[in-house]
Order: sequence, then structure tokens, then C-alpha cells
Amino acid sequence: MKIYANQLPQELKKGLASCYLIFGDEPFQTNEARDLIKSKAKHLGFEEFIRLADDDQFEWDDLIEHTQSMSLFSSTKLIELELTSNKIGKTGSDTLKRVSESLGDDTVLVIFGSKLEAAQTKSAWFKSLSSVGCYIPIYEIEGPHLQRWLQQQLTVKGLNLTPDAQSFLLAFTAGNLLACSQELDKLKLSHPNSPTLTLEILEQQVSDQSRFTVFQLTDAIWGNKPEQCLSILGRLKLEDFEPNIILWSLAKDLNLIAKLQNAKIFSESTQEIFDSARVWKNKQNTYLNVAQRLNPTLVNQALSQLSDIDKALKFYAINCPYTLFAHICLLLNGYETLSSFEMPFNSEIA
Repeated sequence: MKIYANQLPQELKKGLASCYLIFGDEPFQTNEARDLIKSKAKHLGFEEFIRLADDDQFEWDDLIEHTQSMSLFSSTKLIELELTSNKIGKTGSDTLKRVSESLGDDTVLVIFGSKLEAAQTKSAWFKSLSSVGCYIPIYEIEGPHLQRWLQQQLTVKGLNLTPDAQSFLLAFTAGNLLACSQELDKLKLSHPNSPTLTLEILEQQVSDQSRFTVFQLTDAIWGNKPEQCLSILGRLKLEDFEPNIILWSLAKDLNLIAKLQNAKIFSESTQEIFDSARVWKNKQNTYLNVAQRLNPTLVNQALSQLSDIDKALKFYAINCPYTLFAHICLLLNGYETLSSFEMPFNSEIA
């Protein structure tokens, strides 16, 4: 059975499932789901909690032993298994299938890890476990969903923020749910008797803990949000984010857009291009719209500039690549007057 993270509290009211599969790249929601399951287990009298991880010392037989052996301390136990890699091999797959067939009412198994690929959710081990338990995919929270998440947190923590204070908090902890939750905890402790917290209070207390990713940067570029692009690049610069990863991501997307533009000219299949690039269906319309909106000459110019930045990075001929990335982001968001801008490299590049 598949449920979403916000449905878990309601689902737990019915009792505990034999198995929970929690996979995604947003750690706050993953940990929150694990905590909810452990809290429910404690409420039901579970006393033994076992934590495993498939590290260098891990043996799959250990999992079988824990799921099948009787406990010396309790008649019920909860076992957590962290998959540090979702590629578990034949031994891992066979073990998990075997475990799925032996889980009883006295044992709850929680497996968690990073986001699964579509093919992995169709594997035999995953189907076996999800058939006797719950699959909880963890997604990044954005837009209206992020606002609803904040409202839930305020309700749980017994806080009330003015609308502008809420906007401020989300802006300054963007992409970091844990930081946002921690700031709310601090506000609860420092202002226990305040009925409503205002923007002025938050400005005094909240520090800038935004955590952005290169994927949020490309989403902002193709979403035609130049100010957000510059904000994200500023944060990436402060965090000393690896410039080559930004370079790779921009080049990958621009090459995809160039291929889509050529496909339209020569009446070729865009779906084959998406399949080859392994682009998710929910992203395909975005790229098609961008390919239609952008001038192909502009796309080629941006690719040429990325090539220059690549050479400059290799020859240490550049002081601040983030500034040049910002220029390309603006160029792709309607600032075509920058098309004659010369990249300020430090020395001649061979």
C-alpha cells in the first residue's frame, strides 16, 4: 500500500503495519515518519528497538536472525534498516523477499533510504514488502504544499505567526524543513506567552539558514524566476557549493533544450529524446515550453559560455564562477541585452 507522509498519522491510528518503506531525499520528513512509527510502537508496548545499516560490516543474515529469533527482553520488537545504497544486489533482494514472508504481529520492520528509481519500485523485494506494509515516498515540499506544512507545524507546536512573519520564515529557511522546525521550537521557548508572533520578532531572531540545491536553481531558471536564481546562487556561493556540479547541471539541461529545438525543426520524436535523457514525465512539459520560448541562438550562446567557464575552471583562470553563472541565468530569463557581455577571465585560456 502506498501512502504519503502527511497521511501517516491517520494511518497509524488503525495500528501498525508489518513493514514500512520510507524512501526520499528530504531528511526531515523521513525522520519525522520514523519517529511517528516508533512512538506508536512504544504506545503499543514495544520495548525492543534494533537499528541496522547496510554498511561494510553488515551481513544480510543479521536481518534474518533479528526478524526470526525470539527476543530475550520483549515479545515485540521494531527493527530499522537503513539502506545506504538502494542497489542491494541479489543477496539483499532474496533476503528481503524471505523476510517479507516471515514477518508476524510481533515484529515491525522499517526500511528507509534515498529516493528509489521507478525500476526499483517494481523489483521483487519491493513488491513483496509493500504488499504486507506501507510504502511512504518522501518528496520535496514546495509552493502551496510548503505553506500547508508550515500551518501543520504551527498547529502542532501551538504557535501563531502573522502572514508576513510566515512568509519571512519560509524565505529564510527555504529548502530546509529541519531548520524551519528548529526555528519554530526556538520561538516557542523564547516567546511562550505571545499570542501572535510578528515579522519584527522573527527578524530579530531568525538567522538565514536557506539550503538550496542545484535542482532548485534549474527549476528557478526554467520557471523564469531571475530573482530567485540570484538568491539561490548567492546561497550556493556562501556554502562553497562545487561549481562543476552547477556547470554540469546547466549544460545538461541546455543540451536537452537544444535537442528539443532541433527535433521540432526536423519533425523528430521528442519522446525519444526524453527517454534517452531519462526525464520524468512531470518535467517534460517544462522543457518543451522552454524550448519553444527561448531563441535557439541564445541557447547556443549560453552553451558556448558554459564551455568557456569549464576551460577557465580547469586552468584556474576564474575568481568567481557564481557571478558568471548568474549572468547566464539572467541571459536565459529575458535579459538579452547581456548577450554582448564578455566573460571576465583572468588569463588567456589555451
